[in-house]
Amino acid sequence: MHMSKFLDPKNDVAFRRIFGAERNKDILIHFLNDMLKFKAKKKIVDVTFLKTIQDPEIALKKSSIVDVLCKDEKGNSYIVEMQVAKETGFIKRAQYYASKSYVSQMNIGGKYRNLKEVIFLAIADFVMFPKKKKIQIGSCDFG
Repeated sequence: MHMSKFLDPKNDVAFRRIFGAERNKDILIHFLNDMLKFKAKKKIVDVTFLKTIQDPEIALKKSSIVDVLCKDEKGNSYIVEMQVAKETGFIKRAQYYASKSYVSQMNIGGKYRNLKEVIFLAIADFVMFPKKKKIQIGSCDFG
């Protein structure tokens, strides 16, 4: 059996060690800035890692576990997921994770105008949208 001296970033554990570790914060920042082409914003300068387990507000609801969850210096959140297997429902799961992160910003008395962006970035080992040539979401272009 041949053992590689390098971690396979498609493995969830290795992916989290590379992109979700405080000591590798600069790797994540460079990755996000390279992958996301912001139209009206400056590049990400710093991130704060957040807890990757999103607990439900009600015990009967489902918990969410993401690969990487962080917030930039402007308060925008980023969820980064590695998805190797083409899984039915992955797009719905991505929407669920992003919406949980978005909703978690609002407290009683909070102002809707203060809600910050939540960007979900999926690195997939398959064509996620086979019928689409280009997808535009929010202020980012993905092609």
